[in-house]
Amino acid sequence: RYRNRCDHRGATRDCSAMTEGQKSGPSEDEYQGQISSIQQIFAEYDHNGSGKVRVERIPDLILNLGRDLQVGREVARQLSGGSVDVVTFEEVVQTLKKVEETQDREVDGETTTPLTLLKRLNAYKKQCESNGEYVEAQKARKKYEELRAKEEERQRRLVDQAQQQEMMEVEQAQRAQFLGFSNAWDKYMADYESTAYMSLERLKEQHGEELSKFQEMIRHQPARVKCSRELLELRRKQEALAKLGKYEEAWKVKEEGDQLEQWEQARSASLVSDSAKRQEGRLRSQQQKALQALLKRIQRDRGEQIRHRQMDSQRLIQRNKNLKADLYKKQHLEFQRAEAAIRSIMSQPEHAQRLLDEHDPASVARSAAMGELPALGRIKWKGPSLPENYMPPGGISKGLVKSARRHDSEELMAQ
Repeated sequence: RYRNRCDHRGATRDCSAMTEGQKSGPSEDEYQGQISSIQQIFAEYDHNGSGKVRVERIPDLILNLGRDLQVGREVARQLSGGSVDVVTFEEVVQTLKKVEETQDREVDGETTTPLTLLKRLNAYKKQCESNGEYVEAQKARKKYEELRAKEEERQRRLVDQAQQQEMMEVEQAQRAQFLGFSNAWDKYMADYESTAYMSLERLKEQHGEELSKFQEMIRHQPARVKCSRELLELRRKQEALAKLGKYEEAWKVKEEGDQLEQWEQARSASLVSDSAKRQEGRLRSQQQKALQALLKRIQRDRGEQIRHRQMDSQRLIQRNKNLKADLYKKQHLEFQRAEAAIRSIMSQPEHAQRLLDEHDPASVARSAAMGELPALGRIKWKGPSLPENYMPPGGISKGLVKSARRHDSEELMAQ
């Protein structure tokens, strides 16, 4: 069918149009026009004038009708169901029509690939060369080269798109990884700050309790006043004068003693208050030092955690950069191998199509990406050479001429 299309002018345009897969089977009018000729041929195979034909003779009948023998066998197979030995003319015609329509649908369902088009164009070019149609051969070659260049560019673009997609996936994974890394560190630092704040609050609460207890102790501490010697002398003098009945002098001494006692009590209270203030100041100073020490320790730990985060972040960024650099090198090498494989496949479409038919296309694609297509490698040229079983003339071995005496001696030793 392809050759019949390419026999006329503009065959290359028809070959390019084959990519759409537009093939049509026989129409109803063509079948009606062939019925009369089929009836004449059918009369030759009529069984005993009954208007029927034996099933085993259907392949010969179909062959005489100009159809393929394989089609006749398929018609006979479909009509031989059950115990039927003879069939009518209408049954043969209808079954033949169904078989041919089925074959046309199968042909239409075949996928026309660039490799098949290249193979057909190459075959058409060779046919034109053999028939002397060099103009058509030149058109076919031009179309072949154009289609090959477009297909190579498309395959390169597909490889490049696949590599870009792979690089984008790697970058997305790295961004997600870095985002997870940042979130983990943020959560860790938040927990650390929360723990540090709770530690400060607990220390402040502890300091407040200690200060309250100290102030309560000072407040309830009994006042202890130690009388001086002068006050004690005045009290004894007061008692002695009262016993002697000298009340006026005793009253004067009593007033003087009371004034001295008030002064001593005030001085003692002042000393106690000053001592309490000094003790409270020392306590507050100790608490402030403890609080500053805790804040300094928290700040030091915070700075250390920040340095660890920066180091881990730089390490992760460098590792991702190294990974992308290695991936870029790998993709560059794969692209070179894929490009070589594409050129090899496009230069040998028949071998490539055979390889795709015999193997899994996914494995062929992986092999092409790795540059491992031994069946599509370059064919080594072999120059003219002697046969493998060729024996040099007597006296010559490895380019050396043996002497007759040496030759005879070797024969004797061999005997």
